[in-house]
Amino acid sequence: MWPKRDKKDQHDGESDVQIDTDTELDDSVIAEESLQETIKKLRERLKKCESEKQEYLAGWQRDKADFINTRRRENEAREELVKFANESLIEDLLPALESFELAISHGEKGIVPVYNQFLQILKRRGLEEENPTGKPFDPHHHESVGIINTKNKDDDHKVLEVVQKGYSLNGKTIRPAKVKIGEYAEVNSDEKMNEE
Repeated sequence: MWPKRDKKDQHDGESDVQIDTDTELDDSVIAEESLQETIKKLRERLKKCESEKQEYLAGWQRDKADFINTRRRENEAREELVKFANESLIEDLLPALESFELAISHGEKGIVPVYNQFLQILKRRGLEEENPTGKPFDPHHHESVGIINTKNKDDDHKVLEVVQKGYSLNGKTIRPAKVKIGEYAEVNSDEKMNEE
């Protein structure tokens, strides 16, 4: 039959079982800790990926905005180029326009319709005549060729006479008006007595 075991042997067997159970528990704890460590690492990687995604998205959005702004600036530059492409041609035609005006002022009425037609063509292309009489002098749009003394304080630094009209093309001055500017001269008491 079976050999008898003494209590000591039985105890050792239980101890062996206990050791096996402890080993299994230790393995499951280690596996759980390893799993938690893996989850922790995965969460860190996910957080890093989300951060990189936000950086890439922000960079892409900046690049897209830069591209849109560049395209807009190019379109504006192209429109400006087209707008002023005929500037030199129109500048060359201004003396002819003035010759028409001179001929009309000397009584040559037959050319008035030709002059008006010529002027309308230029106006459709963006030409505007500048006749600043009575307006304040502006060195960006007017060229001073003389001074007219005035006793009217309201005429000080205003354009009192236009010697030659100015012209602008689509709002840009291509030739400033040549003007004479009023300069206020205060009348002193001796001059007032002489006037009376």
